[in-house]
Amino acid sequence: MNKKANEATFGGQFTFPGTTLTVNRVGYGAMQLTGPGIYDPPKDPDGAVAILREAVAAGVNHIDTSDYYGPHITNQIIRRALHPYPTGLVIVTKLGAHRPPDKSWQSAISPQDLTAGVHDNLRNLGLDALYIVNCRVMGAIHGPKEGSIAEQVTVLVDLRRKGLIRHVGLSNVTAAQIAEAHAITEVAVCDRIDRGFARARCGQGPKIP
Repeated sequence: MNKKANEATFGGQFTFPGTTLTVNRVGYGAMQLTGPGIYDPPKDPDGAVAILREAVAAGVNHIDTSDYYGPHITNQIIRRALHPYPTGLVIVTKLGAHRPPDKSWQSAISPQDLTAGVHDNLRNLGLDALYIVNCRVMGAIHGPKEGSIAEQVTVLVDLRRKGLIRHVGLSNVTAAQIAEAHAITEVAVCDRIDRGFARARCGQGPKIP
């Protein structure tokens, strides 16, 4: 392993619970590849492409993204920079928001929204299936908000059965919502959680295909 790859693997590796996906602990969050306010193209698209290529060359093999960044822009840049994707690169995306022309952040968690979001991610990333899809619950301004997410998790399980996604994750959720999701399926990722997470754990739950 070269020096750059050693820099990225500092801290070891991590396997997403319930999966065979092992990544270096240093990943890349792609949200800021867009223009100001996570909207429209960046001023220097070639520079954005160069950043992604340098990150992967350094050993990064985990990219966090969403098709509502831009919207669509971040995923299109990722595809331009890295497709066909190198073996071992894990792209984790998320659903749950919509970016209208006024550049606001609106919730988009209906079954129709989630299904359309999966297809948007597949198209703009150039993938046949998404490795991990996090359902982001648009809750309170500064964090998650209680409420059932059973419908959303069930939609993702159905999309997994259809072969469009491989693993289900959660974002911006409470401990109770994690527990509710575990009763439906195994959860590979819990991103942006409340402090009650100490009472709940990702990666546990019934193994529903």
